[in-house]
Formats: sequence, structure tokens, C-alpha cells
Amino acid sequence: MKTMKGTPSFRRAVQGYAMPLLLLFLLLFTTVTASAWQSDVLAKKVTYQSKDLPLSTVLKQIRDITKVRFTYDIGLIRKGPSVTVDHKNGTLGELLKKVLMNSGLEFMEDFGGIVIYPHISASVDVQVGFYIQGQVINAAGMPLEGVSIAASGKSMGTTTQADGMFGMVVNEKQPVRFSQVGMKTVVRTFSSANNSTLFRIVMDTAVQEIQEVVVNGYQKIDARMSTASVFKLDAAEVLNPGMPSIDQMLQGKVPGLLAMNNSGSVNARPTIRIRGTSTFVGNASPLWVIDNVVRPDPVNLSATQLNNVVTDAQSGDFSMIGSAVSGLNPYDVESITFLKDAAATAIYGVRAANGVIVVTTKKGKAGPMRVSYNSNYGFRQRPDFTKMNLMNSAERIELSRQLMEDGLPHKTLSNFLNEPYSYEGLYMAMNAKKITEAEFNTAVQKLQTNNTDWFKVLYQNQLSTTQSISMSGGAGKTTYYTSFSYSSNKGLPKNDRLTRYTADIGMHTEGGKRLELDVRLMGNFNKNQGYYPTVQPQTYALSTSRALTPDLAYALSSSTIIKHPIPGPITFNMLNEIANTENTSSVRSMVGNINVRYKILPRLFLRSTVNAVLDNSESFMAAYENSYYISAMRGWNLGYTPTARQVNESKIPYGGIANIATNFSSTITNTNMLDYSLGLFKERDQLALMVGTEARSTQLKMNKTTQPGYFPDRGQTFSPSFPSLNQLMSYSITNSLNNVFSVMATAAYSLKGKYVFSATARSDGSNRFGQYSNAKFLPNYGLSGRWDLSSEKWLQTSRLVSGLTLRGSYGSQGNVVDAVGPELIASYPANGSINQITGFPFLNIKSLPYPSLRWEKTHQFNAGLDVSLFDRRVNVNTDYYIKRSRDLIMARTIAAEYGITTMYKNEGRLINSGIELTVNVEVIRKKNLNLSLTFINSKNTNKIGDNDFSNDYRSYFNGTANVPGRAISGFYSYKYMGLSHENGLPLFDNLTDKDPKVDNPTSWLVYSGQLQPIMNGSFSVAARYKQLSMYATFAYAFGSHKRLDPLFLNKTNDGVPPPFGNANRVLLERWRKPGDEAHTNIPALVDQTTAKAYLGLNDNPYSAYTNSDFRAVRNDFVRCPNLNLNYSFPLPVVKRMGVNGLSCGVFVSNVFTIASKALNGQDPETEGVGTTALPIARQYGLNLSLNL
Repeated sequence: MKTMKGTPSFRRAVQGYAMPLLLLFLLLFTTVTASAWQSDVLAKKVTYQSKDLPLSTVLKQIRDITKVRFTYDIGLIRKGPSVTVDHKNGTLGELLKKVLMNSGLEFMEDFGGIVIYPHISASVDVQVGFYIQGQVINAAGMPLEGVSIAASGKSMGTTTQADGMFGMVVNEKQPVRFSQVGMKTVVRTFSSANNSTLFRIVMDTAVQEIQEVVVNGYQKIDARMSTASVFKLDAAEVLNPGMPSIDQMLQGKVPGLLAMNNSGSVNARPTIRIRGTSTFVGNASPLWVIDNVVRPDPVNLSATQLNNVVTDAQSGDFSMIGSAVSGLNPYDVESITFLKDAAATAIYGVRAANGVIVVTTKKGKAGPMRVSYNSNYGFRQRPDFTKMNLMNSAERIELSRQLMEDGLPHKTLSNFLNEPYSYEGLYMAMNAKKITEAEFNTAVQKLQTNNTDWFKVLYQNQLSTTQSISMSGGAGKTTYYTSFSYSSNKGLPKNDRLTRYTADIGMHTEGGKRLELDVRLMGNFNKNQGYYPTVQPQTYALSTSRALTPDLAYALSSSTIIKHPIPGPITFNMLNEIANTENTSSVRSMVGNINVRYKILPRLFLRSTVNAVLDNSESFMAAYENSYYISAMRGWNLGYTPTARQVNESKIPYGGIANIATNFSSTITNTNMLDYSLGLFKERDQLALMVGTEARSTQLKMNKTTQPGYFPDRGQTFSPSFPSLNQLMSYSITNSLNNVFSVMATAAYSLKGKYVFSATARSDGSNRFGQYSNAKFLPNYGLSGRWDLSSEKWLQTSRLVSGLTLRGSYGSQGNVVDAVGPELIASYPANGSINQITGFPFLNIKSLPYPSLRWEKTHQFNAGLDVSLFDRRVNVNTDYYIKRSRDLIMARTIAAEYGITTMYKNEGRLINSGIELTVNVEVIRKKNLNLSLTFINSKNTNKIGDNDFSNDYRSYFNGTANVPGRAISGFYSYKYMGLSHENGLPLFDNLTDKDPKVDNPTSWLVYSGQLQPIMNGSFSVAARYKQLSMYATFAYAFGSHKRLDPLFLNKTNDGVPPPFGNANRVLLERWRKPGDEAHTNIPALVDQTTAKAYLGLNDNPYSAYTNSDFRAVRNDFVRCPNLNLNYSFPLPVVKRMGVNGLSCGVFVSNVFTIASKALNGQDPETEGVGTTALPIARQYGLNLSLNL
């Protein structure tokens, strides 16, 4: 039966999405059923009996029996008579009539609950209440949830529901106060003459400085007291449906933040930098804090970066696990605050040099239970060859024909490539008279028309989904929030998958007037599936000839058995390699947080927090015995019968190889703080103080095993021990304990509400610096101030300026490099190798002792200006900063006599400076129409300070050399001078008599720019017309450079592409004869003798050409990462459906990219050929939001 390739079958789609669709159906069914029940709550059957009980007790018991919400004024209820009633199997309405008889009270159904209010007589008494209903909306006509409503002099109040509706009992002409954070308070009076009217209350946005509250993870600071450089995003501004995690949604949304997506894999973690990079060898990513809990990465990747292929498999799996927030449900996020300068981050001490990102999750609100269901489905479109300048089958065969015509066969042809499925093999067969010329032409014609679409073979269009449900509510002084989510994200490669389950349970309660308690428990389970490190679908699709067929197993290498040779080559087939390798990992995380707040005195509070973070990661990677990876290591293809001597010579004669790793980390933190605030001079000035301590202990346990002889089809067993297997077998156990004790203090003083001065200090002590170190404790501080010019009398009358604020700060930040310690570290080889002379095991030195190890330190100055114009329709925020980092750890080359080639020292220096600008313009502000434009621009330049460190020669080409005066990601190139007239090889300047071991490479190489952009930002548009809204972001990055992918996409030791490798189309325009250099810059293809190494630099002309300035191009780009269109159903329609809110929308991710034509189809963000990076693909999707 014929099937469509590349598109998921209907059966698989039903199997994959039946459960989420069923869940949606059940929720809708439950909603309609609940609505019907609520609308007829008075008809509910109930049996109840009481004798001379107080009315308040009777109503409480009825509420507990029926589970129905009751609203009443407790003062009126306490005045009611005692109740004696015997009610059997009657309706709730009939029971309430009996209970309230002779009480002067009446009742009515209200949104599924019961409201009890005083009886209204014909002549209204001002002291007798009546019932009102209404809706609270904002200036745009959207309903407001959670608005507090209180009647003056009454103990009873209420809050609005998700649709803004409310109901309560008030007195005639009694003031009723409507209030909500961020909105202007509204006070209204009501008359009983209009109590049948549905009142509509409109609340306007309150004039605010930046936002009502600044959350830094330790404190909630009144925005009027905030002096730091912070930036806040609400959940609606962050959420991009279809993105697996929060960190992948930040591109272009935050000034001063650089987010680069290096791979399109659903398991990939983006590169995130706040105000540049402040370390050379440490973790340069910002610190993540979720609900006051510092969240480390599930696995410390730096501890798993090993060098050889076998152990590289162990690190490859952990790279799929993701970042500290990859297990967070995006729908649980309420806001994200970005702390950037020293004033904001100094309170985090030695963990703050790279900035801090504080995530605040949703909390419960008092009132009936609210259920929110969010669902999205995404469709990813696989890539194709349309925009890639690569050869098709006919062009690749033409290149092979030219090579044979020029007498340039691939060097390995004579060994084993006399194959009938390549042009070269057919040509040799014809010359050997094994086939006729006619058979040769027929076979070549078939190769020319194959045109295999490797993207269609290895990739497929994919469907992904996220389902999230949350429940929140509360009664009295206790509120709760609970959520569960399921996410299935499938990448375009067929084996690229991420499955995530999350759960979040939180409760807030108050014990009396002094005590508050918050308890939170969050858990997640992530399961990742990817590819073995040697299996790279993107690289294979780009670098393999399209003349090959997918089912072909072609010769790729010769046997590694030398003493007893094995005839024939080792064959390779990509589909077989995928089927016979695996890479899976999982992570289980649990976070518990208990926060106690106790009021000691009216202005003095004690806060104590205890939290624990547990991460358990497991990974399993394996290559089976039928894979090419194992066949090449073994020395023969599976199926060949080796001799005993060949078996003895083989590294792995039986089975495959498995890499197993487990990682367990636990962090326990206790923080205790005293907060004191005081109003001075009749509340004209405000003083806020905080002192506290923090103790943190982090324990890491990691086990790694490399076990050869693996048989997955024999019950996942391993073959009996064989002498040669010991060469590959290894075990390692890593244990580490990191204890930190900190003291901290903050002080802020507001003078006349215009001038604010703030100071922060923290000192951290760690056990990482040895017993006798003088650097155990590092003090960090931040000093800052703010001047609110808009509060000055001379500016208050301005119609142009609505707000004007100046900010300034200076302070220090710290950083600790976990991978470096002060002691001598030595280790035995994992395979237990024995010195044959001494008889003792070899001992390897991992790192030399460095007793002077210190913290890395950064001092930062920041100046900011915030301007609001035209009634805050135009808002401009700008910051200038300069960061000076010193005592940075760098790897220094040392003499071989030390037994190790490098050691780490605190001798690095780095300077970052930049400017940030945010402009928000509310073009249209009307009830049914809104249009706002936001422009964000960030510029960062960095320069490495003077140092005497030696850089590896190759590091100059890949941007890892630390060159004084250059950017931290700066790279160098050979200076290209054109092609040789004699042989067409590339020529380079300044290469005469150069020795990289003696001469400074910067003397003959040319600087080509930096890999990271100097400027980045975005332009976003948000529009709303009635219930329809649209949001689009256009992110950009300027000032970076990038190397083009090699012209020869398959590895080769000479200039001739291998028969089964693809090549860039421009090779057809290469130099072929003298004079061609006048009209082409594509080098000639020559034999290995001609392509000798260049002047002792261990570079052949083709790799030098790839590393030349001619192949380095500007990498500026503009990308549209998301386009969202959403429709919220009108309230009358929603009410008829029996729900409180309903919206649906469509979205497109990675809509388009505008980049330099010189890139020739390369993605400007993802890494190139030869890496495990996957392409960033366009995604289409649907999203649904339902509130019950």
C-alpha cells in the first residue's frame, strides 16, 4: 500500500492526540454539566435536621453538606433567631425558607452560590441592605478578575470572578470601594430603586512608576522605592504557544539580554547572556530563581566535558536535559523580572555576575474555585533543499565526471571503492571491462535522476501539543493553586522528542493577624530522546550525495585490523545507523518551599524560608553491534566470520557499547530575614531596612559507566569479559559538597517621595577555597539612587511630561567557577591501566594545586533615565553600563615538566560596556481599538584585558582565543590573496617562515570580527479590535560574523570530495585552467601531493581557505520568531456556553528570516555542518484557553 512519507499518518495522529482531545471533551462536558447544576442549585435535594441551633451554625452545616458557597453579613446572621428544623429529601430552596423564617432575611441564587440579604420593605430604610449585581471592566472593556469590593462600615466583602461579575448586599447610598493593584480605586453608591440593574464599573490603569512591585527573589519592593535596573515581563508578554520552555521564548523581549537559539531541536537550550559575558571558563548563563528558590541546572555540564569519542557520548546525553527552567510549565508563570545592575543583583553575592532572572508563578485568590484549561497544538514543517546552494544528483555526477576527466580520482578509490553505485566505481568497472559502455551510461543516467531528498528521508512534519489545567481559589484567609500539565514536543528529525509532565501545588494561609505561611511543592518529569553523538541527521542531509538511495549501504572506511587484514570495506547506511543506536535521558525534579512571615511589631517582620531542590538525571546511550560505529571499531561488518587472531586484535569483537550515567544533586537552603519599615516626618519620608542570613548546601553525586559487549536483543545483557574489552571499559564516581554561608543587609530611604537612596551588602563564605585560604569570604555591595523629577513642582504642571526619573548605581558582583579548586587533583585512569615497569597503576594529574584561588569579581556602574510623555502614551527607558571584571580564571599553558600542560589562575580581566533602549508607544487607546508599538535595542561591547596567557593556535580560528584588546568571541582568519595562476590553489599573505609555537599568530592572521552580535533587539506590534488581538515580534542581531560552511561538506584529507559526499554548487565554477583566477575565487581541486601542508602550519590549502577572511561574512539578520492571532469570545456568548471565559487563536513560530545573501541559505543562529545542531523550522499551531 502506498503511503505518504514526511507527513504523520492519520492513525498515528489519532493515537498521539486521542488522550488530549478526550481530555478537552471531558472538560467541556463537565463545564456544561456544572453550569446546569449551578443554575439550578436551589433545586438540589438535601436532608437536614437541627434543634435550637444558632443561625450561623445552621448555615455553616448546610454549606458543609451541600458544598454550596454562601455569602452573607455575619453581623446580621448572628442577630438571627435559633433554628429548629426537620427537612427530609427536600430542595435546598425549601430548606432555606424554613431556616430563614422570622429572621427578616431573604436569599437568592448567585453564580452557583447563595446570597443571604435583609428583606427589603416598601419604604426603604438606609440601614436595610439590598442585593446588587454587576461587572467590573477596564478602559478597554475587558473584564477584571480578582477586584476587591468592600462596602463602607461592613464586614462583608467580595471579589470579582474571571468574567468580572460580582454580587453583594449593600445599604442605600452606602459607599462601595472597588480596588485592585495597578488600577485606580473606584468608589460608588447604589440605590435600591435600581437594584434590578446590572451595574457596570469601569476601572482605569493607575499611574505607576515602572510596576507596582519589584520582585528580586528575596524581597517585594515598592516600585517607588526601587533604584535598580530591572525589567519585568508579564505572562502574556512572554508566552509563545508551541515553545517547549520559557528560556526559548525570550529572544528580543528584554533590553540587555541576548538569546540565541543554536539549534532547532526541542531538547536544545538557548544561549542566554545578560549584559555580555563576565567569565572565561565559568558558567556565563544568568542565575534562575523561581518563587524565591534558586534553580541550578539539573546537570553541571562542565563536569561532563571529556575529550575522546567514547566519553563524549556520556556528555552528549546530558546536553539534551535542558536548563534550570526546562521543567517549568509556562502556563504557571505570572511574571518574569530581570535583574541587571549591581544594585539589583548584589543581594545574590557570588552568583550574580551574569545577571539574575526571577520567575514568579501564579498564586491562588480568595473566592470559589476557578479552573483554567490551556491547550495548544503545533505543526512543524520539515526543511528542504530549496534555499540551499547544494548540488543535486545531476550536478554531483557532473562534478565526478570532471574529476575523472582531470585525472583526480579520490585517493581511496584504489583501495575498495570499485562500487557499482558511484560514478567513480562505474568508471573503474568500465575501464576494467567488467561492464560495457552502454551499461555504464545506463547506470550513470540512473544516478543522475535519483535526486534523493535526505530531508524527506530523515525528517518528517511533526505534531506537538501542550495540555495544562489549573485550579485555584480559597476561603477566608487560605488560598490555594494547583496545576498539572503534559507536553509532547517532537522535533523535525524523526528521533528528536521531548515529553514533559509537571505538577504544582501551593497554599497560602494566615494564622491570626501575625502569622502568614506559604507552602509550595513543584515537580516535573522530562523524558528526552535524541541521536547518538556520531549520528548527525542535519550534517548527513547536507553532506551526502543525493545520487545515493536511502537503502544503500556504501563503503566508508577500511578495516582497523592491521596484523591480520580483513578483505573488503566497512559499509555505512544512515537508516541502519539510526536504528542501531540510541540516546535517551530523563530528569526528575522536585522542589519544596516553605515560607513563614511573622509580624513581631507593627512595622517589624520576621521571614524564614526553607527550600530543597532535588534533581535526579539518568541517561542511556548505546551503539549496537550492527552499527557502523561499532563495525569500524570492531574491524569488520556484522556477518563476517573472523579468525581467532582477528578476534584477539579487535577492540570490541562482540556486542556493542553502552554509556550509562546517573546524576543526583540536592540543594538545601535556609534564609532568615528581618524586615523593618518606618514612616518619618508624618509619613513624608520612608525608611526600609532588612538584615538576614542564608545557609546553602549543595551535594552532587555522579556515576558514569562505559560498558562494551552490549546486546539489546538478548535482554539488554553484556557479553562475558574479553581481554580486549577492558580497553573500552570504564567506571567513574564523582562526589562533591559545596557549602556556602552568607550574611546580607539592605537599606532604602525615600525623601519626600522624590529622592530614594539604597544600599545593599552581602558577604559569602564557601568551603571551596581550602582550609587556609584568605579568600573564603567575599563581600559584595550595591549603592544606588533615584530622583523622581516628575514630582518636582516645576514639572508637575507639564502637559508633555507625565513622568521623568533618573537612576544611578555602582556596586560589585561575584562569580564562582565550580570546576576549579585549590587542591592538587589526581586520578587513576578509568580503565585501570598498569605501568608495566613499576607494576603500579598509572596516576594522571587532573589539575595542579592553586592555593591562591579567589572569587571572580565584577564592578558595575549603571546610569538610567525613564521618561513618560503624553499621558504615558510614550514611554522611554534607557540605561548605560560599564562592567569591569577582574581575577577571572583563565587556563594558562605551562611547561611539560609539571606533568600537565595547563593550569588555572585568577589573572584574567574583561570589560563590558553597553547601552539599552526601550521605547513603547501607545498609538491608539480606545475602548474597542488599541495599538501599541515597542522597540528594544541593546548594544554590548567587550574587551579582554592584558594577559600573558598562551592560546592554542586553533583557538584563533574558532573564537576561543583570549587576545588582549579583542572581544571575547573574536576570531581570526588567514588573509586571502586570490588563486594561484599555476595550480589554482588559494594564496595567503604573511605566511612566510611563520611558526605558531614561536611567533604570535596575530602577526600574520587578520581579525575577522566576533561571533556574538554587538547589537540586538526587537520591534513588536500589539493590536486589539474588540475581541480580536494580534501580536508579532521582529527580532534582530547586528555586528557578528560567521564562517561559511566548507565547500567540501564531507571530511577529506585532500581537495577531492569523496564519491558519496555532496558539495557546494559553486564548485562547478572552480578554477580548472590558468586564467580562471580572473573570474573565480573557487580553488582548484588537486591531488594530495599538490595539496601539501602549508609552511609547517599543519593546514592544507582547503582548510586554510575555509578559515580565510574570504569565507568569513557578516551575520546580521532579522527574524520574526512569533506571530499570534487570538479571539476572546464576548461575555454573553460565553455565558450561554456555561463557562466564564473562552478564547482561541492561531500562531506561527519562526515566520521568516532575513539574512545576508553571502550565507547561501545557512541559518544565522544555528551551528553549521559537523555539529549536532538541528535547523530552526517554521511551526503553525492552534491554541485554546478555557476558564470555568
